[in-house]
Amino acid sequence: MNPLIHTVRRGLRSAILCAAALACVVPAAVWAAKVDCEVEGVDDKEILENILAVLSIVRDKDRDDLTPARIAQLHGRASTEIQRAVEPFGYYHAMVSASLEERDEDTFLARYRVQLGEPVRVRDVRVGVTGAGQNQPPFPDLVAAFPLRSGDVLDQRRYTQHKNAFVSAAADSGYLDARFTVSVIRIHRGDNIADIALTLDTGPQYRFGAVTFDSSAVDERVLRSYLTFRPGEPFRYHKLLAFQSALGGAPYFSRVEAIARKDTAVNHEVPIHVGLTMRRPRHYEVGVGYGTDTGPRLLLNVEFRRLNRTGHRYTGRINVSAVELSVNAEYVIPTLYPKVHTYTIGALVARLDPETYTTDRLAVGPTRSQPRLGWMESLTLAYEREEFTVGSDEGTTDLFIAGATYRRKRADDDISPTHGQRVDVSLRGSSEDVLSSQSFFSFTTLAKGVRSKGRFRLLARVEGGWTSTGTFRELPPTVRFFAGGDNSVRGYEYQSLGPKDASGQVIGGHLLLNSSVEVEIGVVGKFALAGFYDAGNAFASFDEGTMEQGAGGGLRFRSPVGPIRLDLAFALRHDDWRVHFTMGPDL
Repeated sequence: MNPLIHTVRRGLRSAILCAAALACVVPAAVWAAKVDCEVEGVDDKEILENILAVLSIVRDKDRDDLTPARIAQLHGRASTEIQRAVEPFGYYHAMVSASLEERDEDTFLARYRVQLGEPVRVRDVRVGVTGAGQNQPPFPDLVAAFPLRSGDVLDQRRYTQHKNAFVSAAADSGYLDARFTVSVIRIHRGDNIADIALTLDTGPQYRFGAVTFDSSAVDERVLRSYLTFRPGEPFRYHKLLAFQSALGGAPYFSRVEAIARKDTAVNHEVPIHVGLTMRRPRHYEVGVGYGTDTGPRLLLNVEFRRLNRTGHRYTGRINVSAVELSVNAEYVIPTLYPKVHTYTIGALVARLDPETYTTDRLAVGPTRSQPRLGWMESLTLAYEREEFTVGSDEGTTDLFIAGATYRRKRADDDISPTHGQRVDVSLRGSSEDVLSSQSFFSFTTLAKGVRSKGRFRLLARVEGGWTSTGTFRELPPTVRFFAGGDNSVRGYEYQSLGPKDASGQVIGGHLLLNSSVEVEIGVVGKFALAGFYDAGNAFASFDEGTMEQGAGGGLRFRSPVGPIRLDLAFALRHDDWRVHFTMGPDL
């Protein structure tokens, strides 16, 4: 063979192999076709969103392997998909004009003009309930509230939503055998009318049966003190979930699963079996952190979760920071079923040294806690001794303080809620007639709320307080009110706001008022941006002093222990700004 021809052949073969290799290596996206989609003639936002969600050509338009042939195939489906997408809204005669234009090489425009036509309207509605729950709440109200009436445009979403409401109501009212004996929408396309028939047969009502536990490490009487129902009551799923949540909040278990055993029900009584996974009996923790109120901080914590079968437990904690050195210990004694309260014997030794004051504090006493009417009630009686300096005030107090605190919290997540609220109310006081060096009465309240929509979250907080006493300047700083800091009015130093003495030093006030509004918008992953406005102060009286204001913005990161917040805040009435760094649950 001619050497020249042989060389050319070898060169061609090498070129072909290189081209094939490049075809395998270069991403297909280099040659991917592109398509833009336009839908015209639909003014209703919800209908348009449903069309775009259903259209295959919209869902696949950003794929890396899209080709002109595939675009043409998807475009061929589009008219039928649009007609089906508008039917749930009552439009069964929609007409679609479709066109596909090639703008540039491998770039297309798909345009769809929709004529919805006349909607189908409801002619006849027959909704009813039979069975044992026929006349029992909430079924009569659900029947009366059925959202579609004669003459309405047929909206199948509203029909489905209310049908699901019947199912949920039956399940949460103990009608576990409930079923629809009639569930039909008859559409007469030629006449543009529809007839609705819906009948729920509730069947018998079930009741809570016996409760059993699969662990013997903790006395069963302690476990039963968490019950939110009694055997023989009508079965309610929300009560079962509340029981599971309450028991899961106890320190003994890492996992709690309360299962309704309908398959073993006798005489319509549903046994409840509780599966429990025990936590380690002892837990040790060393933590470091930083906050702009406290500076660097160190936490040492020890927890003995089960000292005996009756559930006694002990926790000890040491906090070390620039403004606090404290040692705290608590011994917790749960009561036995049918009682539901808990006793805690606590002791605290602390030195608090923020910029505004210094105090050495000793506190010891019992607390009795129990749920009451949807609130958690805590009643306390404590001996507290403080040696303090606040501005030009110095003193030592011995107080026997009686107090009551009520907390109510509802949230879809304890760490990073999208919806929720919390309310705290606290009353405390002492009397010189009962072994105390000073008399006072104090009332404080705190309300927080979280609401979300899409990527946006709105957080709001209001806090107030009032102290009544004839010897305010002789009270310790832990009874006085101060404002400013990470969880008060941002832009100001921790507890730097309040009435001042003759030398200009902050000494705290009789009254407190703080408020905050914050808006977050999610940007990417677990990160969000925030903007906020705070206003508040501590006052000798509302006739004196002004509401200080702070505003700014920051960054949020949703971590397993709660949002981590980094804020830049400006004091609006003063030429000053501060960086605030905090972390922990929103509520």
